[in-house]
Amino acid sequence: MLYQPSASPPPITIIQLENDSFKTQLDTRISQEHKAFAGAIATPSPPETLPPEFSTDKSQDSYKIDHENITASNITTENALDSDTKQLSQQVVAQSITPSAASQNSAIRDIKSTLRDIRNAAHSHNVKNQMSPEKEQKINNNIVIPISTSSDVLKSSTGKNNPPANPAINNILAEAKSLLLGVFINGQEVGSLEVIPDEGKLLIPLFDFAQIAGFTVENIDIGKTQLKTPLGVVTVTESDLKKINGITYISDTFLKEKLLTEIELKTSDLALNVDLPWRRGNGESGNQAIDLKPEVRPPSSGLSNFRQELNYYSNSGNTNWRSSSLLGGRLGGGAWRLRLENDFVNSPQLSEYFYFKRSGRMLYQIGRQQIGLNPLATNLNLTGVQIGYTNLPTDRFNTSSSANELLPRRSQPIQTFRGVVPPASFVQLRVSGVVVAQRQVGLSGEYEFADVNLPTGQSNDIELFVFDRNNFSVPTEIRSLRLNASDLLLPSGGNVQLAGIGLTGNYIQNNLLDDFPSTQSGQLAGFYQIRQGISDNLTLESSAQLLADSTQAQAGFAWRLANPVILSANAGTSNGELGYAANLDIQLDRLQILGVSELYPTGYFSSNDQSRDRKNNALDIRYKFSNNLSLGFIARSYQNQSDSSNYILPTFSFRPLSNLSLRGTPDYFGNYSFNAFYQPTRNSRLSFNSFSNVYTTDFGYNLSRDYLVSFGTESGGDLATRYTLGLNYSSPSLYGLSWRLGLGYRDGEVGPVVGASMRIVPGLFASIDYQGIPSRNRNILGGIGDDRLTISLVSDLSFAGGRVSPAEYSSVGKDRGAIAGRMVIEGGRKGADLDGGIINVYDNRGRTVGTTKIDAQGNFFVGNLREGVYVIALDPDELPIEIALRKTSIVAEVAGAAVTQLNFPVRLEYGMAGKITDVAGQPIPNVEVELVDAQGKRVVSSVTDQFGLYRLDAVPVGNYTLRVPVQDGIANSNTLPKLEVAINKEFIYDQNLQLPIAAAAKETQEKKETQEK
Repeated sequence: MLYQPSASPPPITIIQLENDSFKTQLDTRISQEHKAFAGAIATPSPPETLPPEFSTDKSQDSYKIDHENITASNITTENALDSDTKQLSQQVVAQSITPSAASQNSAIRDIKSTLRDIRNAAHSHNVKNQMSPEKEQKINNNIVIPISTSSDVLKSSTGKNNPPANPAINNILAEAKSLLLGVFINGQEVGSLEVIPDEGKLLIPLFDFAQIAGFTVENIDIGKTQLKTPLGVVTVTESDLKKINGITYISDTFLKEKLLTEIELKTSDLALNVDLPWRRGNGESGNQAIDLKPEVRPPSSGLSNFRQELNYYSNSGNTNWRSSSLLGGRLGGGAWRLRLENDFVNSPQLSEYFYFKRSGRMLYQIGRQQIGLNPLATNLNLTGVQIGYTNLPTDRFNTSSSANELLPRRSQPIQTFRGVVPPASFVQLRVSGVVVAQRQVGLSGEYEFADVNLPTGQSNDIELFVFDRNNFSVPTEIRSLRLNASDLLLPSGGNVQLAGIGLTGNYIQNNLLDDFPSTQSGQLAGFYQIRQGISDNLTLESSAQLLADSTQAQAGFAWRLANPVILSANAGTSNGELGYAANLDIQLDRLQILGVSELYPTGYFSSNDQSRDRKNNALDIRYKFSNNLSLGFIARSYQNQSDSSNYILPTFSFRPLSNLSLRGTPDYFGNYSFNAFYQPTRNSRLSFNSFSNVYTTDFGYNLSRDYLVSFGTESGGDLATRYTLGLNYSSPSLYGLSWRLGLGYRDGEVGPVVGASMRIVPGLFASIDYQGIPSRNRNILGGIGDDRLTISLVSDLSFAGGRVSPAEYSSVGKDRGAIAGRMVIEGGRKGADLDGGIINVYDNRGRTVGTTKIDAQGNFFVGNLREGVYVIALDPDELPIEIALRKTSIVAEVAGAAVTQLNFPVRLEYGMAGKITDVAGQPIPNVEVELVDAQGKRVVSSVTDQFGLYRLDAVPVGNYTLRVPVQDGIANSNTLPKLEVAINKEFIYDQNLQLPIAAAAKETQEKKETQEK
């Protein structure tokens, strides 16, 4: 069976090969507040810039620090305060960083004295302090250290060695009752926390830490609390916690022991480094698997994916249409799939229909199936039921998305090949030089050749030709997709069994839909196969297959004679004839030896076949002299019913220069294939390809990143040489329009050569190609190269919870599922651009198994995930700053043939700024202003600076009232002016209030109250 899917649509899907390779819940509002620390200082007017005294420009610093001699370099002069003219509002600090009530009081009480003492400590280390002695104050014993917004914190805290300690600063820390520190989780800055040193331990506020670390805290009983993390649940008793001023603290020691969380205080950086096990990347979490508890589960039944292809071909007056409709989903915990094909001439073909389910170690499949147990067994087209059993993990087997063996033998005649190439490329699968399958690659870059029928004995010489989407003449890359004999080995004690029974042929199509039922369909057939791992180096196998006209049986082994030497051999009988197949695979450091010997006597596969024996004896020896040179030869004696070949020919791969590569090898008929690639300059490339008697050249020159001029020739065979000249444009966006425009010339005839491809709408991909002078390369599969006009439309969609998402059809299969989600904004999106966020998917060992980017509408899709439970983490760093997340991680379960739906709740937060003046229009400093909602509840507050300016951030969309609350100097605020404010879509400015009081009167009242105290 030759499989030829058409063009792929443009979803964003994470692709994985045969072997599979957690930021967690994070309240980014804390992170945003932390990042906006400097911005919390009131600004005069847009554009948003800090006043000079808070500028990071070193020329505006009130004093200078020699950074080479001061280790606490992150404490910059941004934090310097001058009590006369540079008065940082205590309330601004308290509102910008709000870990707890205790930290608010501490910050309000001691921020000024703390900063001055840090400057004094730095003075002993070459600080040029310009402050006068009378402005210095005594260190208060309850110290709050402000966090740094400098990136230097991250750089220094992630180094291997700590910088030398600053004794003066360490003395301050030793005397401190509480520390306000920047928090870095797994190397990423996430916010700030106030911690309390306690007899060599650090007491950390539990609820604040849970919010930024990604776990929840629940009181389950008197004296008992549960910590629910993405990796499991931990129970905490009352003795493990400590309450101070109404705030619950937990020790860093407990977190290390129970949550496997490493916590390190970097005194030189004033930072708390936290290493969370559920946010570690590849290789950081070891091999220990964690029992994840899913918050979201997949649907048990429903439609999961739909793919519709429509192709039109025209050549020499002949036209034809082809369509293919593929539907897949989940039913009763299993997977189902239907495929309907139509050429609009004959009756529609129901070519695929099956249901698959796994239950523990048992696997079940019913429907039409393509069975290839062994090269010595006839490929069986069966409509019936199949049962499989194995005591090995099912993810050890590379099952395909179609219906064939439940537990494949790995080197069976029918194979599936997957991989990743440049997006929108065109790929061909060749076996010994012969094209057996091809397809257009989607915008995800994934290709899949499902159920490829490999020629007998040719499973070791498989190549993938990769073509540019605007030039199908010469490949841009050639890859080897070799199958190894070691794939046949099972581990010691491993057992695999398959059994099936049914009727031959496509029974439903042949008997219910066709106009003329097939006489070969509907005959009873069955099979049984067993494979047993005797040791890690020896696997035995046997199978029997019952057909209408014969009974076939075979037995064999796969044996690792020595570490690099593997021999597999099978003998079988059918129709009274004896056949065999043997493979030798030797892989040394530089030497590769592959041998195959097969014999299928006349009538072995069919009693009606009386032509001649089928045989193949070949030896492939290659030696790798270096990474740039490999030489060898292939000797083959081949014969089938109609063709034969006997030859000894060289094979080589040679890269004499970094910009020149040469490659040559024969196919099993002896036709030689030669490929050469030369890149004389950075922007130019010359290619040459020959196969049999057809020769192709192509020269391309990049005018820019997007534009390419190409000139090509095709010669040989029965036709005159064809010349083509074209201009190609490749869109910088994978979803944009790409095109080519050129002319072709052959034997006095001139014709256009044009083509274009693009994503019309999400989930719908279109391409068109017209050749006024068709290529001489007659394509045995059709559709590319030999037609004058080709038009293709492909729609590829997934379904989850009533929502439709663009998706690659191969992203959902029998044992693979997908996750589709979106960011849901409270009150509706209202035109907000949500583009930029990154979704990462982690398995239960902390390994990254998928990633994608959120689109402008807030949607995302990650497919090709094995069945299991995963942590889906949203990285908000690239999101617009007005997006505030309620949570950044969700634990979700993925099931085969299902799309799990999940949502990340978010809201839009903007802000406002303005000025508070007195009755004379003069600015009033140190006045608290607040924003309250319709219920009178305070949303956010701030304090004016010396210019009377204020700024309020992180305000959700809605209607509010700006007012001045009761405070020192203002005994009654009810009679003061108020301002109605509507926050919607943007940060608003000039929200000013003029109070009917004099600034001098307020200052006099404050001094009087202070004296009375």
